Amino acid sequence: MHAQAVTTGSVSGVVTTESGEAISNVQVQVINRSTGFTAGVTTGASGRYTIAGLEVGGSYALTARRIGFEPQTRENVPVSLGQASRLDFVLSAQTVVLAGVTVTGERSAIITPTRTGSVTAITDTALRRLPTLNRNFTDFVALTPQVSTSLANGGLSGGGTNNRYNNVQIDGTSEADVFGLGSTGQPGGQANGKSIGLESVKEYVVMLSPYDVRQGFFAGLLINAVTKSGTNELHGSAFGVTRSEGLTRSQDYITEYDQKQYGFSVGGPILKNRAFFFFSPEWQTRTSPAGGPYLGQAGTNITTAMTDEFLAALGQYQGLNTNGSFGLVNLENPLTNVFLRFDFNLPFNSQLVLRHNYGRAQDDNFFRSNSSFRFSDNAYFFQSKKQAPAMQLRTLFKNGAYNELLAGFTQIRDRRTPVSPTPQISVDVPGFTLISGAERFSHGNELDQDVFEVTNNFTMPLGSHRVTLGTQNQFQKFRNLFAQATFGVWNFDGLDSLRAGLPDSYIVGVPLEPDGAGGVRAGGDGAVRFKSAIYSFYAQDEWAATPTLNVTFGLRADIPVFKDKPPTNPAIQTSYGFNTADVPSGNLQWSPRVGFNWDVTGDAVNQLRGGVGLFTGRPAYVWLSNMFQNSGMGAVALLTCNGAPTGSSAVRRPPAFNNANIASPPTQCGGGQTAALGGEINVIDPDLKYPQNMRATVGYDRRLFGNWVTTLEAMYTKGVNGLFYENFALAGPQGTNPEGRVVYGTAPFSPTLKPGGRSQIFSVTNQSKDYAYSFTAGIQRRYFNNFEGSLFYTNTHAYDVQSFTSSTSFSQLRFGRVVGGDLLDKTATRSTFEQRNRIIGTAMYTLRTKTDIGVTYFGESGAPYSYIASGDLNADGLSLNDPVYVPNDATNPAEMVFLTSTFGGTSYTPAQQAAALEEFINSTPCLSENRGRILPRNACEGPWTNSVNVKLRQSFRTVRLQHVTVELDIFNFLNLLNKDWGIQESPGQSPITLLTSGNYTGGTAITGRPTYRFNPGYTKFFSNNLRSNYQMQLQAKYAF
Repeated sequence: MHAQAVTTGSVSGVVTTESGEAISNVQVQVINRSTGFTAGVTTGASGRYTIAGLEVGGSYALTARRIGFEPQTRENVPVSLGQASRLDFVLSAQTVVLAGVTVTGERSAIITPTRTGSVTAITDTALRRLPTLNRNFTDFVALTPQVSTSLANGGLSGGGTNNRYNNVQIDGTSEADVFGLGSTGQPGGQANGKSIGLESVKEYVVMLSPYDVRQGFFAGLLINAVTKSGTNELHGSAFGVTRSEGLTRSQDYITEYDQKQYGFSVGGPILKNRAFFFFSPEWQTRTSPAGGPYLGQAGTNITTAMTDEFLAALGQYQGLNTNGSFGLVNLENPLTNVFLRFDFNLPFNSQLVLRHNYGRAQDDNFFRSNSSFRFSDNAYFFQSKKQAPAMQLRTLFKNGAYNELLAGFTQIRDRRTPVSPTPQISVDVPGFTLISGAERFSHGNELDQDVFEVTNNFTMPLGSHRVTLGTQNQFQKFRNLFAQATFGVWNFDGLDSLRAGLPDSYIVGVPLEPDGAGGVRAGGDGAVRFKSAIYSFYAQDEWAATPTLNVTFGLRADIPVFKDKPPTNPAIQTSYGFNTADVPSGNLQWSPRVGFNWDVTGDAVNQLRGGVGLFTGRPAYVWLSNMFQNSGMGAVALLTCNGAPTGSSAVRRPPAFNNANIASPPTQCGGGQTAALGGEINVIDPDLKYPQNMRATVGYDRRLFGNWVTTLEAMYTKGVNGLFYENFALAGPQGTNPEGRVVYGTAPFSPTLKPGGRSQIFSVTNQSKDYAYSFTAGIQRRYFNNFEGSLFYTNTHAYDVQSFTSSTSFSQLRFGRVVGGDLLDKTATRSTFEQRNRIIGTAMYTLRTKTDIGVTYFGESGAPYSYIASGDLNADGLSLNDPVYVPNDATNPAEMVFLTSTFGGTSYTPAQQAAALEEFINSTPCLSENRGRILPRNACEGPWTNSVNVKLRQSFRTVRLQHVTVELDIFNFLNLLNKDWGIQESPGQSPITLLTSGNYTGGTAITGRPTYRFNPGYTKFFSNNLRSNYQMQLQAKYAF
C-alpha cells in the first residue's frame, strides 16, 4: 500500500489468519517509545491498515489485537521519509490466555512497496560517520550516484539537468533561493551560507523521479532535509571543528587560512509524552588573506612613496576615505545557523510541529592584481540573512484517513555593501592603476525575497485504494536593486590630474522611470519589484492491485502567475512587434505520473520498480526579472562622460571633480548630456511554459546475504518545455566563411540588423529538444552488524540546446552554448551539466574499541568543455562564444593565418605559433579527432580524478551515558600517502580560450580568413589548487 507522506513515513500491511483469510476490525496501534505518541486504526474488510504521518526514525512498536486472537507486537519498526514500511500480521486464534507475541523488526528502506523511482537516502549513520569538509548538505548530496558534481560554479546537477531546476526543502517545505543567483539553491549561497546546520539534520533524501504528484516545484533534483526533534529524554551535544593551512601540504600557492566551526544542540521534553523541544545553533569563522600583491611584499613594484602621494591627493578633498591600508588584507567569512523546533502530541491522533530556521552569512571580497593596486576601502562584503518559520499539522483518523497541512515562510535579505560609501577613484600611474573608494558594482546591490508556501494533502482509504487530494501553493515577492556606479566612478590619467580635479572620464548610474508619455525621466530608486505565484492542484490513486503489486496514478496541475508586469515600451512594440509588458501568466501545465512496485517473488527479495511522469520546476526568477530590468522604460542607466574639450564646445566632457560633486554625484556631463537607457531589451513569450521534464525510470533491486542489496537502474529524461534564448535584432545569416562558420555580419562586432535601430533584443521562448539518460549499477548495505557500505557506478549522457549558468539574458545567450552554425538551430549537443562516468564508494565500520572508520571514494570523469577563439568570429556582436576551427594542417598558411605575437616577453613568429598549435592538436584527442571542421560543442573532457576521504572517530564513554568523541577527517587521503597521488587536474571554466582572433584577411568576415595568435607556452590542465593536496580537519564532540 502506498501510504507515505511528503514529510513523514508510514507503516501499512494486511492482517490475516494462519490460513490466509483477512481479518476485519483489528485494532492496530502504534507507539513511538521515544516520544510517547500513540495512534491507532482499524482494519477494513480486506484486513488492510495504514498508519501515516510517523516521524522518520523513532523507536516504533506496532500491536495488532482483536478479541478471539492472540495479540502480536512488532518492535523496532523502521520508518523512512516518504516510504511505507510493509508490516503484515498473521494472528493465531486464542484458545487460552497468553502473553502477546513480540517480534523484532529489521531496518530496510530499499526494498519496500512504495519505492518506485530514483530516490537516495543519506542516513543519520552516514551523516555521523562519513567525512564532511564544510558540514553542508552539498557534501552528502554528492553521494547520490546520478548527481554530477563537476560544475565549475559548485552546483549539483541531477541526471544531467540544470542545477537551477533543483528544489531544496526542509521537512517538506521549500526553503530555497528561488531567485537563483547562487548555484547551490541555498539561501545565502553567494556567501557560502548553509540552508541548515548539520547538527539539526536527521537525514537527507535526494529524489530525481518520485512518482508522487505531491512532490513538485522541481525539474532536476528535490533535496529534502529531515530535522531532529526532542524526545522524552534530555539529550544534547557540543562540538568544535578546526582546519587550517597547517593541516595540509605546504605549497607556494596555498595561502594562510583558518576555519573553525562550533555549536551545540539540546532537545528533550517540555511535558512528557505531550510536548518537546530541540534547539541547535552553529557558527563558523574563517579568515584568509586577500589575493594579489600588497605593499611591502617581496617583488612588488609599488612603493610607500607612491601610496602616500596618492592618499595625500585624496586627502585634499572632503568626503573621501583615507583610512585603510595598501598592505595585507584579511577576509572574513562568518556563518550562523540557528534551528528551533517544538513538537506537540495533540488529542485526536494529531501532531503539531512549529519550527524556525535562521541563517546569516557574510563573505568579505577584495583582491588586487599586478595591474590594479587597490586601497582596502575598495573591498565589499556580501551579507545574507534568512528567517524561515514553518508549521506542520498532521492528523490520523480512525478509519486510516490522513491529513497533512504545511505552511512556511522564507524571508531572505541579500546585501552587497561597500566598506566605504564613497565614489570609486582610479588613477593611472606608470605600471599600474591605483584604486580607492567603493567598488563600482556595490554602490546599490540588494535583493529581497519573500516566499510563502502552503500545502494540504488529504488521503482517504477506499478498499485497496488510497486516494489523495491536495494543493501546493507558493507566493513570491521580489525586490532587486542593481544600481552600479551611483556614487560615481572617477578616472584620472595621473596624480597631477587628481590634484587638479581634472578627470579623464566619469561614470555614474542614474535611476530612470517612465515619464507617462512613452519615454523616461530621472527618478525612482532603480529597483525592480514584482510578485508572482504558482498554484498547484493534484489527485492521486495509490492502488494495491495484488499483495505484491502496487501502482500509483496521479495528475498534477501547476499554474504559474505573475501579479505584476513590466512597463510597455511603445518604440519596441512599433518596430519589432513585442510588447515588453507581456509575461507568461496563467499558463496551465499538466504533470501526469504513474509508478509501480512489484515484489517479483513475493518475499521482499526481488523488487522491480519504475514509472514515467512529468515534473514541472521553477526557472531561476532572476532570469524572469530581466524582463522587468530591461524593458527600456526604467531601472538604472549609465552616464559615461569621457570626451575631451574641443575649443568652446565639449563632447561628453567629464564634470569637474570637487567637493560638491563628490557629495552629490553629477547626473550630467560637462557638456549637458544626460543618461539614456542602453540598447539591451529583454522580452518573453507570453505563452512560455516553466521548465518541465519527462522522466522514465526502471529499476531492479535484489536482497542478497548479510543484508546486502544490489541495484540496477536506468533513467531517461526528455525536455518537454526547455528555454531558448535568441537575439531577435539580428537580420539572420549573411553567409558562410571558408572555415564553415555561419556569419551574421561583414566584420567582427558589426552584425547586420533588422530595421529598428536596436542591436540587442533578447527573447525567451520554449524548446523541447533536451534529453539525457543514465545507467546505474551498485550494491549497498544499510547499517547492520557494525557495518554500512555501498559502491555504485553511473554512466550519464546529457544533451541540451543551451546550458544556462548565468543570471542575465545577455550572458545566457553569450555563454549558453558555443556555436559555429545557425544561431537558431535547436539541435541538442553535449551538455555542460553532463558527467559521463562516476564511481562512488562508501564504507563505515565500528570496531569493538568504539572506533568508527568512515571512507568515501569518488572516481569521476572531468567536466566537458569547449575551446574557443576570442573576438567575434561569426560577427554576431558577442565575444567568447565562437568555437575554434581545427585545421587539417595548422602550418598551412592557406588554412590558418597567424600574426607575430609576444607572450611572456618572448616574440613568436607565425611559423613558430603554427608549429606549436599543430603539436598541441596532435596531443589533444578532442581536437585531433575533429580536424577540418569547427570543434563541436563540449567535445573535450577534463581528466579523470580520484579522491579518497577518511574519517577516524574515537568515542569515550564517561559517566551516566555521556560520551566524548575525537575525530580526524582526512580529505584526499591518497595525496597524504604520496604527493603525486590524488592530483585534481582541470582545464579551467568552460569555454577555454585557445586562440586570439583579430581582423579578417583577404576579404570580409564572410569571404576572408581570420587572423590568429597562439601562445606556444599554453598549459592544457592546471592542478595548483587546494583540492590537489590533502587536508586534515580535527573535531571534538561531547554528547549526553
